[in-house]
Amino acid sequence: MAAKARSMNDRTSSRPAPRAPLGDKLRVVAGSLLFLVLAILRRLLGQRRRPGWGLQLEALIAAYRGSWSVMPALGIVRWRNVGEAMSPLQTDGLEPRFVRIGSGASEIEGVWLEPPVPAGSGAQAPVLLYFHGGGFCFASLRTHGTLIGALARAARTRTLAFDYRLAPEHPAPAALEDALAAYRYLLAQQVPARRIVLAGDSAGGTLVLNTLLALRDAGEPLPAAGVALSPWVDLSCSGESFQTNAAFDFVGAEHCLLAAESYLAGADPRSPDLSPLFAELQGLPPLLVHLGEAETLRDQVLRFVTRAREAGVDVQLAVYPDMVHVWHMMRSATPDAQRAIDEVGAFVRKHGN
Repeated sequence: MAAKARSMNDRTSSRPAPRAPLGDKLRVVAGSLLFLVLAILRRLLGQRRRPGWGLQLEALIAAYRGSWSVMPALGIVRWRNVGEAMSPLQTDGLEPRFVRIGSGASEIEGVWLEPPVPAGSGAQAPVLLYFHGGGFCFASLRTHGTLIGALARAARTRTLAFDYRLAPEHPAPAALEDALAAYRYLLAQQVPARRIVLAGDSAGGTLVLNTLLALRDAGEPLPAAGVALSPWVDLSCSGESFQTNAAFDFVGAEHCLLAAESYLAGADPRSPDLSPLFAELQGLPPLLVHLGEAETLRDQVLRFVTRAREAGVDVQLAVYPDMVHVWHMMRSATPDAQRAIDEVGAFVRKHGN
């Protein structure tokens, strides 16, 4: 059944940011500050984490590492609430238009963003459908709004993003069900499948691949292409890079295992419905995969790309030296972030038109 949507008259999300106790906020902020100070001290002593990192990038990654270091002790839900409470909705200057997708208990909130110079007009115009990351357990339109807006500007096309249900309250396959509902909503709005490009970061990139596989298996029209930014393709967390890049990336094995446990709720992490690395990959549309050389997910992503190419999938892989997980969100610290965003925009325009 096609998903239904109704517009919201107000200009802001109807979903209030969750409250977080002051103590939880202080723990997360203190973790960030501690790691930041240590990184600056190392730089003063001439000790860089990586030779290619500038001061701003190393400081920002250190702050991320400090924040994420608190997650295992605080727990995913409390840690998520701190991030939400401290993240005002921003969409890179674009005016958001909110809609409701689905109905009843599975109703989710989406936001339309339209850049000043769209690639087309009307229902036939291309659409970028974006899935935010967050280990299937945290993050939202609030935390990812700036990145989504930047991608919409780079692609020069209208963009729909949405807040899918999160684990542990809503374990698998809730996120996939919501992703499929959002895609079917676009079809119901008379947007041709050939004009839709799916994109997402981290677990959102995983969700892009899971959605493509589910649509293929159901015999439904496939979108024009997919974009996976630092996708988490193996929820069993395989790959030597979890150890070799642990000193660089802010995402560690402990965070991925914690998120996987919450999301899977006892399901097999190597199930092809959950971990695209183990799926049969033939018949998928063209893919753009972005990967940071310094991120912990590197090895599993490279294995996925190899398997996809062996299955005949047209995969464009871009590996950015010295970059960590979803560096696209670090525009203030590295030009590689905007460079990567621009590359995604060009890919979307090429395949969505």
